[in-house]
Amino acid sequence: MIPAVEHEIHRWESIRVLLGELDTALEVIRSADDGGPVAQRLAGLDAGALLRTAAERLTGLATVRGRLNRSTVNLGVSGRARNGKSTLLQSLSGLDDRQIPTGQGQPVTAVRSRIYHAPDQREARLTMHTVRSFLDEVVAPYHEELGLDPAPATLGDFARFDYRPAEGAGSAAHPKAAPMLARLREMQQALDSYRELLTGRQRTVEMAELRSWVSYPAIGAGSDRRYLAVRDAVITCPFPIDDVIALGLIDLPGLGELVPGAEEHHLAGLRDDVDFVIVVKRPTDTNAMWSAEDSQALQLIGQARGAAALRDFALLLINDGGCEPVNVNALRDDIHRRLNDGVGGRNYWTIQADCADREIVRAAVLGAVLDHLADALPRMDDAVITAVLEDCEAARSALVTAMGDALDGLRTLMAPTHLEEVLARADQLRAEVTTSVQDWVDDNRQRADENHDDVEFHERVAVAQAGIRSWILDGFGAGEQEWITGALSRMRVDKGALPLASQTLHVVRVHLARQFAAIDDVLNRRRDEFWTGLTVALGPRFAHMWDKDQDGEVALRTLAQRIRQSPEPCPGLAETIDFVLDIRLDYHTRILPKLRRALDVLEPEPVNGPPGGLLAVAGLPRSPDGARDLFLQLSQLARQAAYDAGVLLADEPRMAAQVLYAYAEQFEDEFIRSSTSRAEFRRLSAAFRDQLWPDELDGPALVTAHTQHVRGIVHQLITTAR
Repeated sequence: MIPAVEHEIHRWESIRVLLGELDTALEVIRSADDGGPVAQRLAGLDAGALLRTAAERLTGLATVRGRLNRSTVNLGVSGRARNGKSTLLQSLSGLDDRQIPTGQGQPVTAVRSRIYHAPDQREARLTMHTVRSFLDEVVAPYHEELGLDPAPATLGDFARFDYRPAEGAGSAAHPKAAPMLARLREMQQALDSYRELLTGRQRTVEMAELRSWVSYPAIGAGSDRRYLAVRDAVITCPFPIDDVIALGLIDLPGLGELVPGAEEHHLAGLRDDVDFVIVVKRPTDTNAMWSAEDSQALQLIGQARGAAALRDFALLLINDGGCEPVNVNALRDDIHRRLNDGVGGRNYWTIQADCADREIVRAAVLGAVLDHLADALPRMDDAVITAVLEDCEAARSALVTAMGDALDGLRTLMAPTHLEEVLARADQLRAEVTTSVQDWVDDNRQRADENHDDVEFHERVAVAQAGIRSWILDGFGAGEQEWITGALSRMRVDKGALPLASQTLHVVRVHLARQFAAIDDVLNRRRDEFWTGLTVALGPRFAHMWDKDQDGEVALRTLAQRIRQSPEPCPGLAETIDFVLDIRLDYHTRILPKLRRALDVLEPEPVNGPPGGLLAVAGLPRSPDGARDLFLQLSQLARQAAYDAGVLLADEPRMAAQVLYAYAEQFEDEFIRSSTSRAEFRRLSAAFRDQLWPDELDGPALVTAHTQHVRGIVHQLITTAR
């Protein structure tokens, strides 16, 4: 199903671009027609909201694509601080406190890590913040949370910011304010310890030194805060688990820490990085019951899992290491009663293990999770893909409806011009086009005259004939002597000349047909010149209906499409343009059927009559002289066929010109004199007044032009979204 996801991404990227154009076009209209009927009719069309919808769809699709393209199975480890997350990561990865710090009391881990199993690699790669990302992602959230404006725009601003007026800001309504402010001031005071590290580059550090880069310093350990410069940490090492190859461990941001946006970061990690999440809960004397904070973590998991079943996506791990049995039992009972409605495992899968015991973790936790994922992962993938595609389809359907409503509203608006003016302009336009199109028809009539000669066409035929003649005389491309030598051998094997002669005639016939195909580009050029001439004949007014850099064919197709998008139907004019675009002058359509008849002389056994030329070779001796005679006779037949083809093609330029002339006459009749022509010219003049007469574009006319632009974008959106 990956191709379906990629196709949907491409479609929504196109939709987003068009919505951006629509947003800009609507702003222009609202400015030009402030309070006017067009602005009022379009007031309910919120392109900004639609852009947000497109961005949300693309985010969801990108998440699914990332999930499907991941080369590893990623297990996220979640939970509140001091519940054993880091201990579990150590047991799973084989790392220790020097790489994944653990501790009592305050949180220890400052930078969340992604850890991947690599049998032959052991390193830590750190991605450092840039100055901009540090200010935007680290400092600014504190300012927003504490209501401190403005957020620093440079490191100098941060270093000079006076945080003293905010001291004492803590209150019952915002109990975290004072600790957050204290941490912000620590970051400011320690700026010199990490300022030079804000490079945005990657750096590899020794595993033994990793702790100083990813953990908070111990109390009283000085002002080194280099961890603040680290944006991301990726650790690769061999896990102590032999049967696992593609496994990743994602240390999700802790909940309940004094870090602004912790919940958002946690949700992003769950949504973007993990296939399965293990929620760690350690039942101590003060943490034996399922708390509101724990429920908050499950709510985030519920948001992140998407369409995947919760029991497929998450595991509650009771970390019983060093815990009193009474507390463990209390937590198990609380989970059983409050989360699983008194039915074992009904909503949440639960495992009990000591996170510090690596053997138990390997067998009871990781082994069980991997066995579970063998069945659950494909099921979750299918559910997630189906859900995101259905969501996108519903969003596209809503978009088509919104665009259709917008078109319906615009159709009720009349162009702000007087009826008499529209009628006069339409008649003027029709008269101008009649004159120039008739001149164009006369040009095509002259080319169709018997005296007209297409020098380029005849030169191309002559070149093809010369090439064919050289190929024949060169032993049909093999060299004359080489062909004769090979022919003698073949005649002796076949005990006669007929099989080789028949095969050679087939080869010659195919070669001639292919060589004469070189005239195809001349025929297509004549057709393209015909279309370009028509765009010129339609006059300077219609030229504003297509892009100036478009060639004749594309310009005419654009014109037909825009005419169809007119708020008032003009099917006759559009169909007439379609008719003239349906010309076929190509070699395979025009020339090849005739050429095949000229090549009948090369048929070993014509449909009508005996084998003709082959009778003369039937008695040739199987000798060098006989082989040479065979070459001479076959080459003569081939040259005769090439000559006959040239004679046949001699009249083709005039016939092609007559075809184009006939199309030109028919176009003029239908475009100018059909029963609907006059009425449709009037509709066209009213709908596209400002494109056809751009030199008079001001006031209400300007609004009409912008309205037409909006119509065009809306039509494109409907086509793309369907």
